Amino acid sequence: MSGRANHVEQIAAMTSMLEVAPHAAALKAHLRSITESPAFKGSRRSQEFLQFIVARALDGHFDDLKERVLGVELFGRSPSYDTGDDAIVRVTACDVRKRLNQYYVEFAHQSDFRIELPPGSYIPDIHSVAPPAPAPPAKTIETAQIAVTPSTDSAAPMAGIPVEAPVPARRTRLVWFAAAALAAITIAGLAFWVWKARRPAEAAASPEHTLPWSAMIQPNRQIRLVFCDPEIVSVQHLLNYSITLSDYANQRYWPADVKPEARRVLQTISFRGASVAAVDAEIALKMDGLILPFTKRSMQMQPARNVRLGDFKTEDSFVLFGSPRSNPWLELFQDQLDFSFEFDDVHKAEFVRNRHPGNGEAPAYIPTAAGWGTGQAYGIVALVGNPGQNGQVLLLAGSSAEATEAAGKVATNFDALSKILKSAGIDANGRVRHFEILLRVSTMAGLPNTYDVVACHPLNGRP
Repeated sequence: MSGRANHVEQIAAMTSMLEVAPHAAALKAHLRSITESPAFKGSRRSQEFLQFIVARALDGHFDDLKERVLGVELFGRSPSYDTGDDAIVRVTACDVRKRLNQYYVEFAHQSDFRIELPPGSYIPDIHSVAPPAPAPPAKTIETAQIAVTPSTDSAAPMAGIPVEAPVPARRTRLVWFAAAALAAITIAGLAFWVWKARRPAEAAASPEHTLPWSAMIQPNRQIRLVFCDPEIVSVQHLLNYSITLSDYANQRYWPADVKPEARRVLQTISFRGASVAAVDAEIALKMDGLILPFTKRSMQMQPARNVRLGDFKTEDSFVLFGSPRSNPWLELFQDQLDFSFEFDDVHKAEFVRNRHPGNGEAPAYIPTAAGWGTGQAYGIVALVGNPGQNGQVLLLAGSSAEATEAAGKVATNFDALSKILKSAGIDANGRVRHFEILLRVSTMAGLPNTYDVVACHPLNGRP
């Protein structure tokens, strides 16, 4: 069993993740109940394996879900280890399948989700499970019945208000049919197609007079979304280095002095840059739904790997997802920011540098929530200019997926944005002003709990 994710599997997994991504908090709670259950309690290896593949799938890192990558990152094998002789990944995957079956035999009736690991793949199949409908009363048994599904869409929470997971909706079971039919479509294009089929009927609030969107929406100009690059994060982690924008722009994705065995692995492993983080896709779909009624064209979506420096020499507007480590193109705009993500080579982690601390502000903000841990993460929402051009650039960055999710919620909640900007003396309905918002996100065992606004800075010297 190779466990290599082909294009159809990736599209199917992406479709599945789009279904469950809005309910990530509830899914993580479900995963925790699985790993703490009697079926998994006796095997820490199987617990960590399941947690790893689900986390990677939620983040859209499907290319990490391959036998060799799992062997290196989970079990400490060398990049050149012989998967034919060392079957630790295959054996563990088999054990996880068995334990998942044991868990659902006992607890399926009280589970909102179902996590499966199909044979021959390391990409989990995750779907929500609707509870069985109650039997109708005897006296209405012959009455025609209409099933009404309540909407789970809600406005983003205000700063400091607990984020509650919505009730999972019924999952469409035609994922594999759609994947086979659309295998040639890019992941971003598929995400847009899926959203079109599920688009809520209710009208969206108007963004055309609210910053940052009043600056982004311009006649005859495109809004381009540039997703982060999950694969380049994995490569930097694996090789213990930090890529520069110059190397990334010139498609030099690993150091010249990388060891031959590691180079062979990197050249063998699929490294196309087509993966899209689930949180980026979710935010993008929300944005497109809000903005499309006010523009003639839908947003253009593309992964960072497909972008070239010359693409920014346009009057179009851009939305960039990710910190500089996951999307090096952010380096083009770092010098305009007060709050910027930097990488600490000693602690091997990103933190937020505050270049112009205000009253009560710290010079640096260090995340304490690693992975799915408990603690604090930080996110940034910033509107800046495109140097040498007239277009605007919206930056959404986070030290974790939860922080990026919070940044996306703020950027698509016009009421919350207006209040935050007003607190900094910026009229959200007035002329174009560049600004930056720093968010602090509290997580409990990886579950987003609350977020609050640390600061909102007008960017001096900007319009």
